[in-house]
Amino acid sequence: MGKLFRTRDKLLLGLAILGDLYTWSVTTKSRTIRDLKRDPWSSRRSYPGSLRTAVSRMLKTGLIEKRVKGGEAVWELTGLGKNRLHRSFPLLKWQEKKWDGWWRIVIFDITAKRNWIRDKLRRKLLELGFGRWQESVYTSPHDVAEDMKEFLQSEHLEEQVSILETRELWPNNQEKIERMWKLNKLNKKYLTIVEKFQEGKKQKLRVDYLAAVGIDPFLPKQFLPQPWFGDEARRIISRLSIVRKSRS
Repeated sequence: MGKLFRTRDKLLLGLAILGDLYTWSVTTKSRTIRDLKRDPWSSRRSYPGSLRTAVSRMLKTGLIEKRVKGGEAVWELTGLGKNRLHRSFPLLKWQEKKWDGWWRIVIFDITAKRNWIRDKLRRKLLELGFGRWQESVYTSPHDVAEDMKEFLQSEHLEEQVSILETRELWPNNQEKIERMWKLNKLNKKYLTIVEKFQEGKKQKLRVDYLAAVGIDPFLPKQFLPQPWFGDEARRIISRLSIVRKSRS
């Protein structure tokens, strides 16, 4: 999922994962956006004006809706917003699904003269959770063949790219999976979140979690290193959100 996101996409992802992180007071004109000042993908401050503009546009297009609770305006995703979220972050829907046992393999042969479209294809593959097996061979356990076909047709790449589906990826060993998706490095990011929480260092945990989620391919559990700290990190973030909501 690692890519550059527009403000709208950041808000959609934050609402879906963190919920009340994207809540700010509208009780007085002097109060400004509180939590949205911080960019969820880094530790730097974001310009509040651009965030207000993004929120305004999302309200007009029906991606989010506003509910007022106890004098606080809470923005929530609509059905349309959830659909847009899954279009922008297709891997989120595979987070809880059971693997169907099929591997999807994409093989392409695009000349160096069309390097721009080759790079665009690679970005799409990474967006859909593919791992790089070889130079022009990518694979994924997610059921994204139709998404890929739609992309290839829109870019007129049907003649240069092939999509295969197979039950067996031989040799299907953990070393190969680690090489394609760098899972140990990702697991350390999640572990850092767990350790910071245990040490009482709760500042920026949501920021760190969103950054980790942004590069998580959400592979089936049987391919993840053990112990896998992504589940514990998610529980911690959910717990922090519940505590914050009970205090509001």
